[in-house]
Amino acid sequence: MIVAIDFGTHGTGFAWATVSALQDAAGHRVVVYQPFTQSGGHTYPKDLSAVLVDRAGEPVKFGEKARNAWDRELARGNPQNFGYASKFKMAIHGREGKSDIPEFQGRLAGARRDTVKDLVTAMLMHVRGAALDQIGRYAVGGAAYTADEIRWCLTIPAMWTEADRQFMRTAAVSAGLPGDAERLLLVQEPEAAAVYCALNAGTVLGPDRPEGQLEVDTPGSRFMVVDCGGGTVDITSYQIRAEGVGPGQLKETRVADGDRLGSAYVNHAFVTDILTDRFGEQQLKQLVAAFPKEVGQLESDWETEKVRLVSETAADGTPVISDTVLVSIPGKIWDALDESTKSRLTVLASGETHYIEITAHEVTKLFESVVRPILGTIERQRAAASGDGPPVGREQMLLVGGFARSTYLRDRIAQRFGHEVRVITPMDPAVAVLGGAVHFAYDPSIIWGRRSKYTYGFGCSMPFRHGTDPLEKFFIDDDGNEKCNDRFVVMARRGDLVPTDHQALSTVAVFPKWTSVQVTIHATYAHDPQYTDEEGCEAIGKVIPDISGSVGLPTSRRSLDVAFSFGTTEIEVEVRDRRSGAARSADVAFDDLYGRGSTDRPDPSPGR
Repeated sequence: MIVAIDFGTHGTGFAWATVSALQDAAGHRVVVYQPFTQSGGHTYPKDLSAVLVDRAGEPVKFGEKARNAWDRELARGNPQNFGYASKFKMAIHGREGKSDIPEFQGRLAGARRDTVKDLVTAMLMHVRGAALDQIGRYAVGGAAYTADEIRWCLTIPAMWTEADRQFMRTAAVSAGLPGDAERLLLVQEPEAAAVYCALNAGTVLGPDRPEGQLEVDTPGSRFMVVDCGGGTVDITSYQIRAEGVGPGQLKETRVADGDRLGSAYVNHAFVTDILTDRFGEQQLKQLVAAFPKEVGQLESDWETEKVRLVSETAADGTPVISDTVLVSIPGKIWDALDESTKSRLTVLASGETHYIEITAHEVTKLFESVVRPILGTIERQRAAASGDGPPVGREQMLLVGGFARSTYLRDRIAQRFGHEVRVITPMDPAVAVLGGAVHFAYDPSIIWGRRSKYTYGFGCSMPFRHGTDPLEKFFIDDDGNEKCNDRFVVMARRGDLVPTDHQALSTVAVFPKWTSVQVTIHATYAHDPQYTDEEGCEAIGKVIPDISGSVGLPTSRRSLDVAFSFGTTEIEVEVRDRRSGAARSADVAFDDLYGRGSTDRPDPSPGR
């Protein structure tokens, strides 16, 4: 059994497929999706990514049920001191840049990173339970699937760091998912979408909008996946290897790009631009404090109207939004406004009271605040891909993710790139990542290789280079050799294409008297780093090998084999004592402070 979970900023869903000979043919594989009922009554393959906690901080409700319960609590003044969180996936990668999208209210206001981990764990535990419950209903002859018969797969943004990925895996294991890397896979969202689009028909964006799907019959042809979700936009480029889509046939051609440009930022612009303009900055703050439920209703009503908007084509071929949007102002907010504000709102709403009217021009500006940077990010990735030489056949672009349901976004991308690129979107772009994750977990070998996001390596001492190495790093080792401390041993360089089954190997020496040693893993954007403490180089994890079996042996007979595996969505590191055979591996403790650097050196680094 294969079960995939797509944990998103706005929504979270799961899907599954049974493993059998009949299912091995990917083109005929049956994937079961779980529908959820949304607030408007329609179904969607995801429930809201939201958690309600009680006064003790224990999760009590999830998804739409959590939001509805929170609204009821707010109407009563939250007498039970509950807490509510939504969009908290964005807090995982919230150490830099935009971090204003996650919502933490009530007793969760000002949530710290450890609280975010608890919320992610609780959400995954809830989804795991719901998935097992649904799968149990499909059991044949009453025989349910046992835990060791299920392989799970979690989707992650391509822009996440190794620390973010380790955060997600740790939370998943805490939620009851298996710790075995073979039974808990992580897949980058654009990769999953690429697999889905290679197997399912979609729409080719353009004047006639014919049906079509990713063409995979031309060896060497390139395509780009633009995954537009609720919180992020991830862009990854791939090339089809000579054998076509099948075992090991997709290779990543460029380092993934992306940014915080999801649909949630259109909603954020509604608050910062429209509500601030209509109410005034100070009065809006007062309204949020006094009537949080009602302000939340304003945002919810805008979201409902936003998804209904349909792009049209102007005479010059430019996509436009020609409809105005009316958002009802809740009575409590209206009654709290001063007369001058009421009068101004009434005039702006063409004489209607209790409404905010958003003009077509304003609506377009809200979308453009996000769409324009998305186009720039796509252009940047295309420019980088041009360095690989002219394409074989016509280039293709896959547009997926929940935000890809927006006709305005689709039309803007088609207008900008459609004359050069074949732009395809699935029939339902919101399920592409989830469905593709199921197919990927069924056969992970479909991805042949990935581009290294950083230059990775570890620190050790090396022979001192007079005239090159700084004198402060000079020392004499136990064998009387002149050495340089803190040298960077490169195991993969940024942009390298690393096959999924590839291991980078290195051997380092250990001195006779040492009873402990630490191999510290480093990452940097630099292509050829020399030292582990140079600017931009960060310690992202460590492995402390067992060297007790070789203490006292001369350096010539005492060494460690260091192996890095980069081809999966996470780094796997193994350090083995060559003499005793003792190995420590896999569980690399990634630092939550990734990006800030660390100078802690509790154990010496090995030498060469």
